[in-house]
Parts: sequence; C-alpha cells; structure tokens
Amino acid sequence: MLYWKDDAGLPNFYKGWNVFIGEKQNDTAAKFDKSLQKVLEWLKEYMSVDTVTFLIPVTDQQNLDAYASIGLEEEIAKHIRIPIGHGIAGRIAATMKPMILNNLSEVEIVSPVLRQKNLKSLVGIPVPLQQGVVGVLHVGTLTPHQFTERDVEQLQLAAHRISTIIDHRGLKL
Repeated sequence: MLYWKDDAGLPNFYKGWNVFIGEKQNDTAAKFDKSLQKVLEWLKEYMSVDTVTFLIPVTDQQNLDAYASIGLEEEIAKHIRIPIGHGIAGRIAATMKPMILNNLSEVEIVSPVLRQKNLKSLVGIPVPLQQGVVGVLHVGTLTPHQFTERDVEQLQLAAHRISTIIDHRGLKL
C-alpha cells in the first residue's frame, strides 16, 4: 500500500512527496507496477498536467520503451521505441540532464503519439535506475505551459521515490 508521510521536513510545496511503500507489501513486479501507477496518478494531479510517462531502456540499452503512462498510453500499446540520443526522452537519457520544453512545436519528436495528442509543453528528467541504467520521467500539458526549475525539482523527488522502490525490491527492469 502507498502511504503519504507528513514528517518530511521539506518546504510546504513539497508536502506529499515523501512517499514510501508499506512493509506488508510483498516483492513482486505486479505490486511495483501498482505502486508506480499510484505515484504517476498522484504526480499528474499534484502538478496539474495531462500526461505522465516513465520510460526505461529495453534490453539492448539503445532504446527507451514507455513502461507506464497516464495520458500517453498509446506509446505502450504501440511499443514505440525511442532511440537513446534522439527525441526528447532519448536526449534526456543520453545527456543525463533535465529538459524543459515549453513549446514542443520547435523540437524533434520521435514518438508520433506526442504529435497526435497535440502535446504543447513538457518537462522531463533522467532517472538513474541501476548501475549504468537510466530511465526517463516526463510530464506534459495539452495547453501551453511554462515549466520551471521547481517543476524539475518536483519530478526529481518523484524519480527518487521510483528509484528507491526499484532498489528496495531488487527489481530487474
């Protein structure tokens, strides 16, 4: 079960980010998926965005695949692969640096789903998962939005929780 802890000691705008997994949950990938989905749902609501997507490298370590998504589920259904180094998520994974894109019409997009959905703005960050393995977490809006460094910090807190869950469970993604 997903719990929200109040004693984070963080500034008020971070309240609620101190997420942890209860001890009674057993170590299965299905439980991880459910916990991850809850984190993504909460992130969508907390940041008031239309999409939240978590991508991980596929076994060849040359491409990213959408592992979980809210708002861009078609990326999962269509098995869209994002080459590392190309497109938004691929560049985030390659550079290991966050990206703020307040106007997506000006950048290279590999996934046709982002264009089909008419996504306007996006912020994404790298998520260190395991030794040498990097995923990407990004959120987006269907209306123009000005993302800031504070949004990057909020994503980093969520990404830290996702990484902690993976490490704690010893999951192989």
